[in-house]
Amino acid sequence: MTETKTLIAHHAGMIRIFMTRGTRAAIKGRGKIASLFRSRPLYQELIHAARQAGFKSSNAHFAHYSLGKDQRIETTLGEIPNHLLSVYVDIIGDHDRLRDFCQTHASMLSDASIYYKPLEYWTFSPELHTNSLENACDP
Repeated sequence: MTETKTLIAHHAGMIRIFMTRGTRAAIKGRGKIASLFRSRPLYQELIHAARQAGFKSSNAHFAHYSLGKDQRIETTLGEIPNHLLSVYVDIIGDHDRLRDFCQTHASMLSDASIYYKPLEYWTFSPELHTNSLENACDP
C-alpha cells in the first residue's frame, strides 16, 4: 500500500519578450539621450513592472551567441560586454492579465518582439489517497 497525492493541472500562459541587452526604457518627459543615461535596461524595467502588476514569476534570460533582427550574429567578446546580444523576459500568468500588461506597457514594448504561449502547471492535492500496488498493476 502506498499513499499518494493527486496531481492537478492548471492552465496559464507565458509571454516571452525579446530585446537586446542595451535596450533602455524611455523615461516620460525626457529625450532619448537623457533616457539612455538615466534609466535601467528594458529587461529590468519589465521585471519590476511585472512585480508591480502582481505576477508571481518573471525572469530574464541572456544569450551568449545570437542572431539578431538585422541578421548579424553577435557573441560575447571576452570581458567586454556586447549590448547587441539578445535577452528575453518571461512573464507567467493568466492570459487576460498578460494581455492587459502588454497594453499597459505598450510604450516600453513597441520595439520588442512579444510571443505568447499557453502553459499548464501542476500542483498536488492536499489530500492523501491510499493505493494498493496490486490494484495498480492489474490490467
